[in-house]
This record gives sequence, structure tokens and C-alpha cells, in this order.
Amino acid sequence: MFILSRSKGFTLIELMIVVAIIGILASIAYPSYQDSVRKSGRVDGKITLTQYAALQERYYTNNDTYASSLGATELDVSTSSPEDYYTISLGNSGCGTTKFTCFTLTATAKATGPQVNDKPAGTDCTVLTLNQLGQKTPTACW
Repeated sequence: MFILSRSKGFTLIELMIVVAIIGILASIAYPSYQDSVRKSGRVDGKITLTQYAALQERYYTNNDTYASSLGATELDVSTSSPEDYYTISLGNSGCGTTKFTCFTLTATAKATGPQVNDKPAGTDCTVLTLNQLGQKTPTACW
């Protein structure tokens, strides 16, 4: 009696189909992953600006003026966001010379971070701002 033995394993065609399916799934998933990384990095800048604005309001309550710098003499905060994606700066231009009645906090994406190409739907989210009135720009990034 003649017995046929089945070979074990995959054919080349089956293997190529699996590789093609994995490639299609990766081409869909990777851009979505990159977008999520950029959004999470943007949160780093937004949270930092919000926290610093709250510190400015506290400073104003105690001193009847907004702080003129982020340094140790006034707010004593870092000029980098916690995840180091943004550089934070404070502007008081046009707000007075001895008593500052306004402020603008700016978070600028660092050139080495993932935020440098954060431009969803044509909006550049590499520079985020927040002022004493709570106005946030660009609004599409907040």
C-alpha cells in the first residue's frame, strides 16, 4: 500500500501573502503612530505653558505685577518643558516698564525633538503661545 506523507511548513506563496498583509497593516499603522507621538509631545508644551501661566497669576497676586523672567529671581522655573520637547520663553513687551500688566508665554519646539515637524492639517504647531487673557495660539493646536 502506498502512503502519501504530507510535508510540513508553508509554501512560498503563503509566506508572500503574509508579508504583503503585514506591509499593508504597517503602512496604515505607522503614520497614525507618528501622529500620536506628535500629539503627546504637544501636550508637553501645553501643560508647561498652563502651569507657568498659573505661576504668573500667583506672582501677580503677591506682587501686583507679572514676573519679567522665568529665572530664579522671580518664577524660578526651567526654560525647557519636562519632556524636553520645547523651549519656554516669557515676553512682557508693551506691558509697562516697572509694573508688568501682561505676559506672553511661548513654547518653541526644539530642533532635535519630534515636534519639529508638527504641522497637522496645514497648521504649524511648533510654536505655542498663551497670554494673561488665556488666549492660545494657534488655536487649532490647542
